[in-house]
Amino acid sequence: MHGRQQPGGGMLNSDEWKSLVVAGSRTLCPACESDNLTMGACAIGAMTVHQEYTCETCQHEFTAVFALLGCYEGHPE
Repeated sequence: MHGRQQPGGGMLNSDEWKSLVVAGSRTLCPACESDNLTMGACAIGAMTVHQEYTCETCQHEFTAVFALLGCYEGHPE
């Protein structure tokens, strides 16, 4: 296991996971907090992006949801 162990060996809830990911600027497994992830299918909608992940450390599968925040001029370099 990486990071902190949840009471009773449980996994991070959605809000805990989001806080940890934003604070560390990297996507982590909500079950074991590993960053050894493989990205799967990605579904892009008008307001959200759903990205599938599989943790290579514990084999946990999960989907992250990204939401539209705004826009900016130009393209990223």
